[in-house]
Order: sequence, then structure tokens, then C-alpha cells
Amino acid sequence: MRVRNKIFGGLLAAAMATALNVAGAGAGHAAQLTSAPIRPVAAATPLVFDVNGVFTDGGSARPVISDVNDILTVDMSSQHRPTASGVVINSDTILITFPDDATYSAKLQAPDIIRWSNGSTWQKLNLARVPDVRDETQTAAKSILNSAGFALGRVTSFVDFTCNHDRTVSDQTPGANTLAAPGSAVDLRIGLLPPKGTCR
Repeated sequence: MRVRNKIFGGLLAAAMATALNVAGAGAGHAAQLTSAPIRPVAAATPLVFDVNGVFTDGGSARPVISDVNDILTVDMSSQHRPTASGVVINSDTILITFPDDATYSAKLQAPDIIRWSNGSTWQKLNLARVPDVRDETQTAAKSILNSAGFALGRVTSFVDFTCNHDRTVSDQTPGANTLAAPGSAVDLRIGLLPPKGTCR
């Protein structure tokens, strides 16, 4: 609880410094903070929807939110930005500080939408499990990926001196059985046999 209060206190100070209205700012509106302090609710607040997961802003950004006992972490590495942190205010409001920008409040709206106080919107992505296409030919791998809702990405080849891969997939990115956004590309590495007698 001490760590949580320290994080919340820091976020509240940042919010006051940026003059955001956490208590009642609508999307796209700026206002002054009320004088009454904002107090965090009890840990593990039931939210409008589960905020854990990957989101999209409609562009290339894929922020990943983690909620542990009402303490929020936002991984912004998809945009080469520093990790943001925040807290749950109540069942439909969160407060996040982006170190390279400012502190924003946001409203959670079903189904899976975050509406930020600066007017932007994030939509949660429903992720799918990437199929395992290792040891498949490129043609078979492409068919399997397409059937699972993924696209074939960059294909590179290499000489496989272990001789385990004769025009078959050695590695894939994202890895087999990991979660990724439907429609995203999966890169493949195809092994080619070396000259006879050079297998290791």
C-alpha cells in the first residue's frame, strides 16, 4: 500500500503540474483540477472491461497495459517511448503519466475502448495465438498462417549446416504460440542444405 500511495501521489502531483481536470474532464477538454484531493479506491477495482492487453491508437502504436492491484503500467516500446505508469481512479476512470509527454485521465467504455482527456482513443486488440509453422515448407507455412488469420512476412534463407532443414522453416517471428494481433505478419527463416559432406 505504501508503494501504491507513493506512485499515486507522484501521479497526482504530475496531474496538478499539467493542470488536467481528472475529476470531470471530457474527451478533448482541458480544465483546472479541483481543489479536493483525489483518493485511490481499494485495490483490484472491478473495471468496465479488463484493461490488461494490447491496444491500438488506429496507427502503428501497440501500447501494452498491465493492471496489478490498480497500479497501471503502459509499455510504449512499440513507438520507442518510455514506459508510462498510472493508477485506477474508479471503475471507469484511469490516470496515466507519460514521462515524455504529460499526465492524462481516461474513461473506459465498453467494448474495450479508452477515451483520453486529450481527445484520442485506444481500442483493445483481440489477440490470437500464432501457429507453429516450424519444419513446414514456405508454401505450407503461408497456408497455415493465412488460415489462422495471419500474413506471411519477410522470408529469409540460410545455409543450415546441421542439415535439419531442407527448404523448411527453421525459425519464425513472432514465435510459435505467442499472442499477436490478427492480420499481423509472421517472418520466416528457411533452411537450405549445404554442399554434400559438409553437414555438422
